[in-house]
Amino acid sequence: MRKIIVGWLWRKSRAFTLIELLVVIAIIGILAGMLLPALAKAREKANSARCIANMHQWALALNMYNDDWTEYYPYDGAPGDPCQSVNTNAWFNVLPPYLGQKSLCQLYTALPHSLAPSPRANSIWICPSVTNKAVNPTQASPYYTYALNLCLHEQSSTRVGFRRDRMTAPSITIVFAEEPEDNYPETCGLYDTTTRHTGGSNFVMGDGHVEWVAWNNFCRSGNSAMGPCPTPLGQIQWDQSGVNGDWKAVVPYHWWPFINAGTSGN
Repeated sequence: MRKIIVGWLWRKSRAFTLIELLVVIAIIGILAGMLLPALAKAREKANSARCIANMHQWALALNMYNDDWTEYYPYDGAPGDPCQSVNTNAWFNVLPPYLGQKSLCQLYTALPHSLAPSPRANSIWICPSVTNKAVNPTQASPYYTYALNLCLHEQSSTRVGFRRDRMTAPSITIVFAEEPEDNYPETCGLYDTTTRHTGGSNFVMGDGHVEWVAWNNFCRSGNSAMGPCPTPLGQIQWDQSGVNGDWKAVVPYHWWPFINAGTSGN
């Protein structure tokens, strides 16, 4: 009888009531709710660090190109097929060899074609924070997430870039930027900017360093990446390169390399 009573008490002590189970489930849910945002934040920090590492590579290639080409910046390129004749001297074809990489044209024409940049593979062409992993790039519609600043050339002379030594404030002048998930190779304060890193984006500056900049410090009038661009930059048109535009005192980061660059000869 004593053994039977002890066994019954042991089985009773191991049982959970419905209320206890509900409490445990609630606690697990709370802990998961607390941990998931932290994990997501840690993952984004890692992705941003890899993106910065990519941009350091592009900064190095840009500086070596400037050294070889008497300070001139490369052509920013045309969207679409990277092998079209207009893109022979575009940044995505002339910079990769400085990094021991194939040009974008070569990546789309060489075998295997799987070498072409893809959001599902790590490469210097893709920011790992991209969200659309289902893209299937083609030569006619390539995919990459970085771009050259289109303000590095006179507005009416798109294939001839400015010289690096004409830059007035290199440490706060953008030369290379992140691009939305498309195939446009150039960007500015209005077009094709992105905020994939906690409300901002990574940029290569004229002196070669890489820096994260908040959206409201690089946007221009009409930029709707996160809603209307706030004042004072929301009152400045992207193509205003004078002292009342990109070189106004309130502008923290410049898209144009010097005052009135938009109408200046290269």
